[in-house]
Amino acid sequence: MQHKTGSDERRTDSAAVLKSLVAITRRGLVDARAGEPTLSMTDQSIVMAIADQPGIRSTDIARMFRLNRSTVSRQLSALMSLGLVQETPSNSGRGRPLELTAEGEEAFRGTLRSLQDVIDAHLAQWTDDEVQRFAHDLRRFDSGDEQALPRPTRPPEEEEK
Repeated sequence: MQHKTGSDERRTDSAAVLKSLVAITRRGLVDARAGEPTLSMTDQSIVMAIADQPGIRSTDIARMFRLNRSTVSRQLSALMSLGLVQETPSNSGRGRPLELTAEGEEAFRGTLRSLQDVIDAHLAQWTDDEVQRFAHDLRRFDSGDEQALPRPTRPPEEEEK
């Protein structure tokens, strides 16, 4: 079924989806900051990226979040000094792979627990069928049509030489 992408109602609904996703994520990440160690939203995002992709490099994180490499470097230095992230040896010569320490894994699990608590609270009054349908629709939304999505451009300092 084809939908008109420019209709006012569709644009309003699309904006409501964005607003809700941002608000729910923010609330969850703010709640997760109450744990120890206290991590900023950026710190939590970086920890989650490393947990999801052990061996990721700082340049990959910078590209993923569209941040300057120096910003990511500062964040990683702080996370390393907290004992949450460590570099691992590599023979590739293109940056050191990153992984979480045991403390980093625990911080990651704490963040996930806080986020899950927010989601569970929002879904408490929903039926099992409603939750199942919502999960299905979110998976569909998240997988998206990769070909239809605009490709992010790299900042000039990120371009391969």
